[in-house]
Amino acid sequence: MAIRISTSQTFRQGTNSILENQARVNQTQQQLSNGTRISQPSDDPIGSAVMMDLQKQIDNAKQYVANGQAAETRLKTQEGTLANTTDILQRIRDLALSASNSTMNQTDRETIALEMEHRLDELVGLGNTQLSSGDYLYSGFKTNVKPFTKDGSGSIAYNGDQGVRMVNVNASVQVESGNSGDEVFFDIKTGNGAFATSANSANMGSGVISSAVMSDPTSYIADTYTVTFQDDGSGNLEYQVSGANSGAVGGPVAFDEDSPVTVNGITYSISGSPAVGDSFTVEPSNKQDIFTTVQQVIAAIKIPNATSAGQASFQNAFNLGMQNLDQSLTHIDEVRASLGSRLNVIESERDINEGNIVDTESALSTVKDLDYAEAITELNQRTLALQAAQQSFVQVQNLSLFEYL
Repeated sequence: MAIRISTSQTFRQGTNSILENQARVNQTQQQLSNGTRISQPSDDPIGSAVMMDLQKQIDNAKQYVANGQAAETRLKTQEGTLANTTDILQRIRDLALSASNSTMNQTDRETIALEMEHRLDELVGLGNTQLSSGDYLYSGFKTNVKPFTKDGSGSIAYNGDQGVRMVNVNASVQVESGNSGDEVFFDIKTGNGAFATSANSANMGSGVISSAVMSDPTSYIADTYTVTFQDDGSGNLEYQVSGANSGAVGGPVAFDEDSPVTVNGITYSISGSPAVGDSFTVEPSNKQDIFTTVQQVIAAIKIPNATSAGQASFQNAFNLGMQNLDQSLTHIDEVRASLGSRLNVIESERDINEGNIVDTESALSTVKDLDYAEAITELNQRTLALQAAQQSFVQVQNLSLFEYL
């Protein structure tokens, strides 16, 4: 049975064929112009989905690199302030040792103390370091709050919090982008790190207490112990050790400066000649800030030492101050070591992320980028098809009965 095709249908089919081939030519031309195989999702739905996933991976990796760079800037700024802190503390230590020299008179010590006070102001200034953004480096989460302030009595307070910003430098890796001022400048052990020994400022004798060590952990009882000297009733000196919670322990015992004191697993010695009523304290190390430590050292070297009692008072205060100062130096070194570890992690993760970016961009290029040789060949084929459709349409539209009448 013959199929009847109307003139309008012939024209419509010819027009559609031309338009379809023209659209294909335009698509190929656009691909060549953009250099990409996929200009819109309809060009390749599966490839488009793969492209979006790969681009997301690239964007995430770039963000991790940017996070690492921001954290690295903060950590390097902090490293600079801590390096300066170490230098200042070391200078204060050198000045204190100089002041302890017996050739120094009181005027010399006052002059040295004056420089140490200036150094203390420098430490406070370092603690109040601001980033280029205006944020305070050591305020924790309170970045707009000045972390360290001095009141009228000279006491230095911390106004920040203990917050530390965590930064993602990879999907499963976080690093601390800094330290709070409380952790850096306040959270420092006193004494030798285990015990702190001190003398009563009202002592009248020349007794000097040494640092304490734990000689027997099995018999150790944590407490604050006070050694008090008294007369045994016969004109001889003896001492009694009492714990704040333990009560009287270890005595009374006749005093012999060559015999160390050992009570509840702790051993220390007292040299010189304590006076009746003098007392000394041995307590577990607690936490103290750097600024108070420096102020204690300054106060120690200002103590008049013209008498034997004054010399002993100076020596006891000086010994404790130097121990605390050494603890501060050790603590700052530990924080700096932690910073170095975090900087190494950031550098390592940056290398990993940059490698991932290169690999993923290569994979994205494989999916997205155009094969020019193939595209040019396809353009020629589609152009030829368009020309054939146009020429055939011209031939068909000339097929009219009127041409033969």
